[in-house]
Amino acid sequence: MDKEAVSVMSVKKPKQSRRGGSRDGLFQRNRWWWIDYYDADGKRHRKKAAPDYATAKLIYRKTMTAIARGEVLGIREEGLGLKEFVERIWWPRTKLRLASAWAERVKTWCLDRVVLPRFGVCKLSGLRKDAIEAWAAERMGLVGASTFNKELWTIKNICKCAVDWGYMKASPAQGVRRLKEPNGRVRYLTSEERETLLREANPTLRLYIVAALQTGARRSELIRFRWKDVDFKTRTVRFVNTKNGDSRSVPMTDTLNDLIQGFARPLDPEASVFPEREPLALTRSFARLIRRLGLKNLSFHDLRHDAASTLAMAGVPLRTVAEILGHRDMRMTTRYAHLSPQHLREAIKVLDRQ
Repeated sequence: MDKEAVSVMSVKKPKQSRRGGSRDGLFQRNRWWWIDYYDADGKRHRKKAAPDYATAKLIYRKTMTAIARGEVLGIREEGLGLKEFVERIWWPRTKLRLASAWAERVKTWCLDRVVLPRFGVCKLSGLRKDAIEAWAAERMGLVGASTFNKELWTIKNICKCAVDWGYMKASPAQGVRRLKEPNGRVRYLTSEERETLLREANPTLRLYIVAALQTGARRSELIRFRWKDVDFKTRTVRFVNTKNGDSRSVPMTDTLNDLIQGFARPLDPEASVFPEREPLALTRSFARLIRRLGLKNLSFHDLRHDAASTLAMAGVPLRTVAEILGHRDMRMTTRYAHLSPQHLREAIKVLDRQ
């Protein structure tokens, strides 16, 4: 064999692209390589991948790896931690659709103190129903039904949104039951208690007490009460951004009208009607007053109950009481039914017509 022949044989020929047929989940069509695979649900997919075999093979391998992790089925950001999901994705979207008072409760009391300390280290995809049920069993013995249900709502909503937005396949909180909440207590003031509160309260706290007794408004509603929400022509006040997200108007009593008329009205309609106070500061101030006076089982929220109880005992229809308080659910108002003498008298008259 001559040297020229040996030289030709020693030269490596360039690697040719594979053609025709199907190999390793790939096939060629019109000079392009396609990938051919089945997802975890058994559905077959054929997708155009790359003009050369090596790149198409790489795409195929990555696709099969993604199937194993669930990404092809819609699971986004595999390995995402629950804490990161909550802080970066869930909370920024969720807080926009919650009333401000409820958003504050969820963030401060449910997320920061309960949910994230317990589940924040978990991967979102690694959260399991048994872990949530174990937490629920422990928590039920530590807090009341209402508090537990609020915390469980937070966990359930995180999981629901993760499923809806493609970060989980199914909610592990589904089927974890809420606790039945007892009927809310009704604590109203005697005339002596009412007079004592108004007499002994400091000037700022007294303003809030009078307003609560005269409107049935919540603490948060009074703190957010602005001059733009006062209408002296129609003698009404308006509460916006309430707990249930609705706004409502309440007629002013003579007492409330005289009180507000005595304030110096600022030029800024966004200014607060009452001296600005933090919610917890107002609650603590009221609690100190109650302890000093020796009054039992009384909170600032009970002033709202007192307004509703006074209306019910005066024979005001419960539907009207519900509108004044801003109740969406009449079951919240029927707790005052036993205080209303008139609704029973009107009902029993039906028997005389037989």
